[in-house]
Amino acid sequence: MKQKKSVEDYLKIIYTLSKRKAVHGSDIVGELGVSRPTVSVALKALAEEGYVFADDGHEIYLTEKGKRIAEDTYERHSTFCRILTGLGVDEKTAAADSCEMEHAVSSESYEALKTLARETLREE
Repeated sequence: MKQKKSVEDYLKIIYTLSKRKAVHGSDIVGELGVSRPTVSVALKALAEEGYVFADDGHEIYLTEKGKRIAEDTYERHSTFCRILTGLGVDEKTAAADSCEMEHAVSSESYEALKTLARETLREE
């Protein structure tokens, strides 16, 4: 599971789900629309890389390392959504585009866009 986008997507999903409830593989299946075996393989790879772990009840948790990446990815996604909807893009399109942009933009460009958004959209 070395693809940055895939890792970030899984971690972001686990992060957002964990804000509402205990996270299990079946929850990720439902969110991503992939098969159970695909999620199982991905979770095993994420665990091997030190991003997640599961307890005896198969509840999935982020490690500190995984949580940092998830929070960063979630922040990027949220920022791009705010920018796009602030520019008049409908929410569904903004969310889909933000999901792509969160992975593709360099840290330097992201920080510049975040600053621009604060100044023009008056958000912090």
